[in-house]
Amino acid sequence: MGTVAGEVPYAELNSSHNGRDTQIRDLVERAAGEDGDLGAGVSGSLLPAPRFPLTQIILWALRHRDEQAALWENGEEAPDGSQRALDSAYREPLRQWSRGRTPVRSLSGRFEYAVRFLSAPSIGAAAVTVVLTEWLDTGGLVNVWILIGAVTSAFALAGLLAGFWSSGTFRYGWFARQPYIPRGRGEWLAGYVRRVAETEKGDPEIVERLLVNALLEDLRLAYSRGRPWPGWGRSGYAVLLIEDAGHGTVGRRFLTTLHKVLADTGRMAPLLVVAAADEWPADLCGGDHPTAVRVNPAASDMLKVYAEWRTRSAKVAPCPYLVIDTGMWRGDAGAVDMGRRRVIGRLRPVGYWLIAGTTVLAPLGFGAWTVLRTCEPGLSLLGGQCVGMSNATKNYDPALIPILNLINRENDLIPPSAKVFKVIYLGPLTTPSESGDPGTRVLSTASELVGIHARQVEFNERGQWRMRVEFANAGEDYRLAVEAAEAVAERAAEDRSIAAVIGLGWSRKSVQKAIGVLRGAQMPALTTTATADSLAEVDGERSGYFYRMAPPNSQQALVAAHWLGQGLPAAPGEKLDPNPKVGILRQDDAEELYSADLADSFKRKYVGESVVHDFRDSATLKREIRRACDDGVDVLFYTGRGELLAAVRQGWNDFCADEVVVLAGDEADTALAEVERDPQGHRVDLRFLALSNPAPHKQGVLGRYEEHVKRVLEGAQTDLRNSVPKGQERRAGNLMLPLSPAMLAHDAALAVTTALDGLLTGWAEGMDVRAGVQEHLRGLKVTGATGEIEFSAKREQHDALHRTVWLYSIFPKKPLEFEMSCAPTGSDANCTSSG
Repeated sequence: MGTVAGEVPYAELNSSHNGRDTQIRDLVERAAGEDGDLGAGVSGSLLPAPRFPLTQIILWALRHRDEQAALWENGEEAPDGSQRALDSAYREPLRQWSRGRTPVRSLSGRFEYAVRFLSAPSIGAAAVTVVLTEWLDTGGLVNVWILIGAVTSAFALAGLLAGFWSSGTFRYGWFARQPYIPRGRGEWLAGYVRRVAETEKGDPEIVERLLVNALLEDLRLAYSRGRPWPGWGRSGYAVLLIEDAGHGTVGRRFLTTLHKVLADTGRMAPLLVVAAADEWPADLCGGDHPTAVRVNPAASDMLKVYAEWRTRSAKVAPCPYLVIDTGMWRGDAGAVDMGRRRVIGRLRPVGYWLIAGTTVLAPLGFGAWTVLRTCEPGLSLLGGQCVGMSNATKNYDPALIPILNLINRENDLIPPSAKVFKVIYLGPLTTPSESGDPGTRVLSTASELVGIHARQVEFNERGQWRMRVEFANAGEDYRLAVEAAEAVAERAAEDRSIAAVIGLGWSRKSVQKAIGVLRGAQMPALTTTATADSLAEVDGERSGYFYRMAPPNSQQALVAAHWLGQGLPAAPGEKLDPNPKVGILRQDDAEELYSADLADSFKRKYVGESVVHDFRDSATLKREIRRACDDGVDVLFYTGRGELLAAVRQGWNDFCADEVVVLAGDEADTALAEVERDPQGHRVDLRFLALSNPAPHKQGVLGRYEEHVKRVLEGAQTDLRNSVPKGQERRAGNLMLPLSPAMLAHDAALAVTTALDGLLTGWAEGMDVRAGVQEHLRGLKVTGATGEIEFSAKREQHDALHRTVWLYSIFPKKPLEFEMSCAPTGSDANCTSSG
């Protein structure tokens, strides 16, 4: 049996111990007592040994009764005969024994005992953490402390559950449900064990049955598979070896008692008893017992006998025993491949620990990941920014949160019964944490979102269809536009209700590649302020899904050349001579398309003298301004990004403010914001082109859409300023939302809803929203906030036709001054000063 002892819980029981005859309680003590062999760990099993709390409390009661009797015989005063006094003789000793005993004898067993009660608290901790952080709208270190508190609470609750399981209320409640000396309803545990101990004097057999029944119940619990406990990992029953079960021995009495308990309860137990005797105990099962096995002890025969016995022993009745006449036994009979069994036996506990660990770690891990993750679901951390598709706002720039919340609230108002189509805004929703003042870097984004929201509110007030707006973050300056477009394309493959993408407002190579990704997904993409003529060219082919709202650079260059030919305003009431010498400031950036496209187009169209000056940053920009001024230019035409416009003004002021006029392309939002903040005190001196009218009130009554967008923009501006934290009120003054991006984004959304209306006139269930919108965008004509919008019906060319370029002057300490508006057609600038 040495091999068995190393595989499963195992105990050898002799009829005598330390030179004296033993009783059944002594056998049970050696098997399942506090130092019993069955409760010892099995080396390499990866599982805790079985525990025997029910057995051990009965054994304690019997020992305590014997100890008390010895003390009383030695003259110690015995309690009076009242039940209260008799119970008190057990109550405090029982409490001390319960506190002092070690229910789990190994460190690994203690760990497992805690783990088995930790699953439900882990799920609760994860749920509480997620709900609490969402409800409080917290993040960062606050979430860490909430998670720590939840995990700590989970462990504390697991400890309470373990304590409750070990308490007399729960664990020992089994005594009330079994047939031998049942515990009375509401009976104190101390009183019950005292009653069991006293019963042994008059009826020792029933106490022995109770003790054996408790042993079997403890084993059933240890092998239970009704919950994710170690029973799932145990691959072999506990084994008791009774070396002498002959007539008149305690071993025989143990077998007889065991059979009686099994027959009375009708329940099997995970215990294999191997007993040796001179003859089969015929009285064990009466006349209904199996005949001793007398077969040819070849391997195949013994295995067959074993299989038949396994089938028979699945039930208590008639007699679940296998009798082997060892006189016919051969050592090689019935050889079994133990190697394979050991492998299977080792895999079961591994599987148990995987399941147990998963039930604890999975909820805690999910909760931790949910509240501590850098990016919300749908977003991926790339270059320090959370990029992808998500309407969760925690990862986006704080300056955008007020308008994002407005859009999400409008989304939430959509009734479940409504038919929904979706528009994706794809733009820069984040800036890296090292950015000095991130709020000012995304103001154009905020303005575009306001424009889309203005159209969303207006559209959702009518009809059964509703417009839902979702967000795709392309990262700072659209550097990660391709990844955002890929996220949109992946979502669009599963969701045909996505009708179009709006945004893509920079002329960069990353945006150009993103347009290619969206073309591959057959997704209409409407750009707001991206003006490079080459932007729609992807792999040498123009995308048929690309729609431009703003006039392209070629038209802006034509208008700029016309303005210079007419005489650029030099001061209020003064003009330069026609076609002056121009220094073109061109941004040298391998990823940029805008500046080179505008500069090169202007140089081709301008009939006067012009010289290109390339720059990379503010330092080289100032250097080139000085060179241009020294070269005698009359006009500096700045074609770079608005973020460097301040450097242009500084270089101009340092080197040639009195002789040279600055003309800028459509990136003049920072200058406009400065004028709006201080109309009478600003120092801006600039001529610029605009994609929409920056001061529509100067041309008379506002149109319906213009007025609506302007009103929504003013409300969003107020919300934005109110969102600035206390102590940063000065920063609020810098957060000015430009009007042009809002107007163009509104008109992009208007084009999509107008195309949808065209689709709905012949709508039938099952029609494809996206394909229908694409079809009706071609040839579409509608009047929006920026005037008339018309797309060609051709398959490839979808720049909006007849778009207006607005020309304005800014003089120091004066408001914006309208100069003219132009609607270029072919080579004709088609300008008018009437607005």
